[in-house]
Amino acid sequence: MEKIIGFCNLHDDPHLGQLTTKRPCGVVSFLGRYGLMDFTLSNFSNSHIDRIYVLVKNSVLSVRSHIGNGAIWTNNTRRGFVNLLLNEDGLFNPKFNTDLANLKANFSIDYVDFDYAVIAPSFMLASIDYRPIIAAHEKSGADVTIVYKHINNADEEFHNCDRLKIGADNKVTKIDTNLGRTSEADISLESFIISKKVLRKIVNDVSKVSELFSLREMIKYYVGEEALDVRAYEFEGYVIPMLSLEGYFKHSLDLLNVQNRNKLFSEDWPIYTTTHNTPPALYGRNADVRNSFIANGSIIKGKVENCIISRDVVIEKGAVVKNAILFTRSEIGKDVKVINALIDKGARVSGVNALEGKDGEVLYIKQGAKI
Repeated sequence: MEKIIGFCNLHDDPHLGQLTTKRPCGVVSFLGRYGLMDFTLSNFSNSHIDRIYVLVKNSVLSVRSHIGNGAIWTNNTRRGFVNLLLNEDGLFNPKFNTDLANLKANFSIDYVDFDYAVIAPSFMLASIDYRPIIAAHEKSGADVTIVYKHINNADEEFHNCDRLKIGADNKVTKIDTNLGRTSEADISLESFIISKKVLRKIVNDVSKVSELFSLREMIKYYVGEEALDVRAYEFEGYVIPMLSLEGYFKHSLDLLNVQNRNKLFSEDWPIYTTTHNTPPALYGRNADVRNSFIANGSIIKGKVENCIISRDVVIEKGAVVKNAILFTRSEIGKDVKVINALIDKGARVSGVNALEGKDGEVLYIKQGAKI
C-alpha cells in the first residue's frame, strides 16, 4: 500500500470576524465540543493516514492546546504522530507567511518516506474518505487531484471559493473565483492529492513564480500555464463551508436539526476530539431546555432554547437564552435575556437586562468580556 502523509493546512483559513482575531479558524469551537479542524484530522485518521502535520500560520499555542499530543487521531501508536509546523520567520513577514514557505522552512521532502501527500483545510466540514480518492489519483497518472463539490446554490454559498472548469477525463482546464453570479458551480474543497515528486517541484518553483503564492495559487498558476496535469474528483457528500462569522453561526444552529446533523455525522465515520474530565451537566429545578446541545460541566438554571452551550457554562435562574452559541466558561446572570448572540470564551453577562442581535446579524460578545 502507498505511504501517505496528511497536512492540515491552517494558512488559507477565512476570517470569521472577531472569532479569529486571536485564534486560527481551525480551533474555533464547534457544537460545544469540537474544533473545526477535528473534521480534517478525523478524516485523515479514518482514512488510515497516521502521519499528520499541521501547517500553522500563527497562534501556535491555541493549536497546541487543542491538539495536545495528538494521540486521539493516531491509530498506529508506534509510527503515527501529529506534528505542528510553524514558519517563525513568517510571523515577522505576514505577506510571505504562506503554506509553501512553511513547508520549505520546516519539512524536508527528501528525508520523509512517503508516496503521496493529502493537503486539506480546516474550514470545509465534511466526512471524506481519502482512500478511493488516492486510488483514483494514482490510476489517472495526474500530477495533482483536487477534491470538489458540485453545488446548485453557488449564488448563496461558497462565495470567493475557487471554482473549477472541468473537461474530458476530469481534467481541470480553468480555476477562477465563485462570485455568486450563477447557481451551479464545481467548487474546490481545497483538498489536494499530490505525489512526493510534484510536491517537491511546487515547493521549488514558488520562488521562481512568486514567493507570495500559496499552494492553492500555485496550482491555479499551473492550470493556467498548462504546466501540470491537474484532475478533479467529485465528493458527493455533505459539505459545510465556514467562511464568515454569520455563516458559522447559521450553519452551527442548523445542525440542531437532526436531519441536517445526520448528513454530516455518520456512525461508521467518527469525528474525534480532545476529551476533558468534566462532570455531567447540572440542571436546576426550574431549568427549561429545548432543542439545544449542552456540553459537560455546564450548570443550567434558566431557560435555554435553540442553543449550543459549551463546557462549564453557567446560566443562572430566570435567564433566557435563545438562538445563541455560548463558548466555554461563559456566564449568563440572573434574569438576563440573550437572543441571537455568540458569547465567546469566559465572557460574563450580568449587568444588563437583555442582549439581542438582529436576524441575520449575530451579536458577538468578545472573549473575556464583562457586561
